[in-house]
Amino acid sequence: MKPIVTLIAVFSAVTAAACAERSPSPDSVASDVEKQRVLAAEDAYVAAEVNRDEPALQRLVDDHFVSNSAAGTTSGKEELIRTVLSMGMTGQTISERSVVVDGDLAVVFGTTELQFHTPGEQERVSRLRYTSVYVKRDDAWRMLALHMQPRAPN
Repeated sequence: MKPIVTLIAVFSAVTAAACAERSPSPDSVASDVEKQRVLAAEDAYVAAEVNRDEPALQRLVDDHFVSNSAAGTTSGKEELIRTVLSMGMTGQTISERSVVVDGDLAVVFGTTELQFHTPGEQERVSRLRYTSVYVKRDDAWRMLALHMQPRAPN
């Protein structure tokens, strides 16, 4: 009888552990929700870039924003917005995107292809790997930092 009781106890422990792995904890569900909110903020930022939507850019980029370029220079929010508004960007495709959320900070890693067209010139594509940092202020995610670097051709 003792081996059967032991077997039932082991089976119950394994079943409980398996169920615990399948049932997300409240923290992981909250984290998944925040990850989706961060990605939605980033999608809104990309749309604002392509559409040259200055009010949206002002809202989505944090006042403490810093961009770190591959050339070794840094710039702030107003310079970023001026640059975006002056570019002839016609599209942007993001891929390989992942996000890590830790409290009120989030880091997004991804790759992007930016399409540009200037009248009288041939369209060009810029392939980049980027890291963007978001901060949650007043229950909204805002871009705090950005680093982009050229990506090797496939």
